[in-house]
Amino acid sequence: MTQQSIINEKDGSEMVYVPAGNFVMGEDRKVVYVDAFYIDKFPITNSQYKKFIDETGAKHPSFWNNERFNKPLQPVVGVSWSDAVAYAKWAGKRLPKEKEWGKAARGIDGREYPWGNMQPDHTLAVFNLDPNIGAPAAVGDRKEGASSYGCYDMSGNVWEWCEDWYEEGKYRVVRGGSWLNHHYILRSAYRSCSYPEGRDNNVGFRCVKDAE
Repeated sequence: MTQQSIINEKDGSEMVYVPAGNFVMGEDRKVVYVDAFYIDKFPITNSQYKKFIDETGAKHPSFWNNERFNKPLQPVVGVSWSDAVAYAKWAGKRLPKEKEWGKAARGIDGREYPWGNMQPDHTLAVFNLDPNIGAPAAVGDRKEGASSYGCYDMSGNVWEWCEDWYEEGKYRVVRGGSWLNHHYILRSAYRSCSYPEGRDNNVGFRCVKDAE
């Protein structure tokens, strides 16, 4: 491994380094400073979440026994915001601040999507699938869709919980779009939200940790 990535000992996740500095955030293209951090290269998978369950006795996510959503290398879904926070703490990590997630996805050049400005097709992202038969792909399956920092699945596949409130006391931020959504929603500037208690089949998460 290079010094630009680390392996998290608890859950075996590879984490990539995002250096301190400014980036262009949101639809209004505001310049925002972010401290250096490490972020999971991939969303947390079912196999990683199973280790957490086995060690802590945590409850199984929704859809855990549904064969559309429970393959080992698929991103875990059916987890609430609190479930994601509990996993992150167990793994010695935390959920990303929205600005951290945004920088990891968008880079420093204000790109529309993690890979650049070209609209997504199905070689770049998992999106716009039939809600009755579609499902997330194995993490990292769309290799051409990686961000400039080497993060995969930041556009499509599953929405990802962030630490921040979207509306104080009511909704938490989710970012990235999912296998269900139209390509417009997959843009790196797009914001959405969910009830923190929600356990949906298109919402998962990845974690971060501070760079020392």
